[in-house]
Amino acid sequence: MSIHADSAPGNGPGFHVALAAPPLAASQRAPSTALGEALVAGLEQQGFAPSTYRGEAGLDRRPDLAGLDLARVPAALVECANMADPGEARVVTDPAGRQRYAEGIAAGILRALGR
Repeated sequence: MSIHADSAPGNGPGFHVALAAPPLAASQRAPSTALGEALVAGLEQQGFAPSTYRGEAGLDRRPDLAGLDLARVPAALVECANMADPGEARVVTDPAGRQRYAEGIAAGILRALGR
């Protein structure tokens, strides 16, 4: 689990969850996909919308992230917001906004664990 804030060009808001592609280990297939989907659901539950500029339905399969490519356990990288978007930057810099992100991510992890 890795948590970031994106620095994409200012061409859209939203979060996305990066997963390894192509999967190089069994844990990167169904287990990582289930974790990613659970994280998307947890963040949406907190009122956050998936990215309009990257990925599809909140998931972004990427071949260029060593932390995901080398993982041998379920792994995902959450890009909480596009920091180039002023509205999203305000949410990320606000303690209440960060709390919402934390609650959404925690809910996603718990959902992935079946709780």
